[in-house]
Amino acid sequence: MSNKLELTPFIRGKIKLYQSKDGYRFNLDPVLLSSFVKINKKKAKIVDLGTGSGIILLLLGLKYPELDFYAVEIQNSLFEIAKKNFRLNNLNVKIFNEDMKNIRRLFKPNSFDYVVSNPPYFKVDKSLSSNEEEKIAKFEVKINLKEIFKVVKYLLKDRGKFFLVYPSFRFTECLKVATENKLELKKVRFVYADANSNSTHFLAEFVKSTKEGLIIDKPLIIYENRKNKIYTEEVKYILEKFTDGEIDGN
Repeated sequence: MSNKLELTPFIRGKIKLYQSKDGYRFNLDPVLLSSFVKINKKKAKIVDLGTGSGIILLLLGLKYPELDFYAVEIQNSLFEIAKKNFRLNNLNVKIFNEDMKNIRRLFKPNSFDYVVSNPPYFKVDKSLSSNEEEKIAKFEVKINLKEIFKVVKYLLKDRGKFFLVYPSFRFTECLKVATENKLELKKVRFVYADANSNSTHFLAEFVKSTKEGLIIDKPLIIYENRKNKIYTEEVKYILEKFTDGEIDGN
């Protein structure tokens, strides 16, 4: 696979990000997730599981520079890109090239205040991508939903928070697995391509070992005019906070 990279500027050059020209490239999901994340602890520890190019932590680093950042990435090619991006943007991130399922090798239990992830979510019975980097990033070939939640349960302190973006068609499955791992859904926001479409994704905040009590946020609609790719005012605002160019994908 080609290892050619291209540099994309964000927020009028406040962030510069390398991405593979031919491999995995992030879409709108991690940007929406980064906007959804709310941190209420200073100097807290946060880890990004499956960091890819590092986009989530780069964005969170602008909002919460005082955090203690960690990242895990199984793919060596993306691990190297993320390291390059963190260094380029002067963000201090302790990053590990490791399989999430081996998380006990890296961290002690109950050691994080926050976990964030935009994990692979297509099951392997779907048509797999022919691009190996993209296949591992988007399909459950290396880790599945149940395994991710076991990792999150292990990492989080009691009352620690897990922020996730995931497809809506797996919402009930996600709730079931979360409950099995003592993670309570506290806030959810469903994402829609436009006002006339069914929800495609949801943004979720789970809390470990806490009481029930759920906030269902207002819908997040991406396009005012989907055909012409005109974003809603809210999404324009999010993108203007994070990027001055259009992001690949939907």
